[in-house]
Amino acid sequence: MRLKEIKTSFESHTLSEIKMQQFLKSKGMKEKSIKTYISIINRVTNTIGKKFTQKELENHLATLDLKPSSYNLYRAIMNFYTEKELGYKITFSKAKKNKFLPIEVTKEEFNQFLGTIPNMKHKIGFRLMYESGLRVDEVVNVKKHNFKLEKLTVRVRGKGSKDRYTILNKALANDIKIFMDKTDKENPYLFQNKKTHITVKTFQERLNKAKVDSKLSKNFTSHSLRHSFAINIVNKGIDIEILRQLLGHSSIRTTQIYLQCRTINLTKIAELNEE
Repeated sequence: MRLKEIKTSFESHTLSEIKMQQFLKSKGMKEKSIKTYISIINRVTNTIGKKFTQKELENHLATLDLKPSSYNLYRAIMNFYTEKELGYKITFSKAKKNKFLPIEVTKEEFNQFLGTIPNMKHKIGFRLMYESGLRVDEVVNVKKHNFKLEKLTVRVRGKGSKDRYTILNKALANDIKIFMDKTDKENPYLFQNKKTHITVKTFQERLNKAKVDSKLSKNFTSHSLRHSFAINIVNKGIDIEILRQLLGHSSIRTTQIYLQCRTINLTKIAELNEE
């Protein structure tokens, strides 16, 4: 959704365009996120009105039967609305998220998955997720000049428009060089579509097809490939702070969940316990 469309969609509310722009600037928010904010605010205020008490909002959210993550998203977005427009911050509690560990895709599973993909472009994209820890939107937006192939690194523009560096292995760096030489020199993006880049949707659709073609029973997503990169790094004994920087996490607490995913030989521990 373009800013002109956003303005039109938001005219039914008292939030001014200036306030909206200030908020977007402070958050570095993308158009997809803008659309989500507007959609949820419209959805709620069309039901309970533009002015409501905190209790009325809490009761309304309770009727929506949302998953914990969705509930917390609604709560955060409506807190923006109430703070800017109604003059109060939401104080009722967030929903407790289920403490599920990240899904890991093993090297064997990844190779089986990758073997069903004929296109080098898609293979390299998924390898950047699995072997370098990029998010899918970071993959589609990466530019050729971001790669320092001789140093086995790539600069990534992550969440909140924050830059970070992460690693490439030698085999991936070599394949990127071969692929890069075949791309349109006038287009700055690595994964090209005419004069711009391919979409996140393209990778999501390709991943779903490859999962079916590879006959893998594990239900993983593109983000699971990034999780698997993190788990592989942890299992190699790399310091958790280094992993935080490679993933671009703002807080070390986000990264520490991967410590719970370390491969532990439970049989060996059981045998030691018998001694």
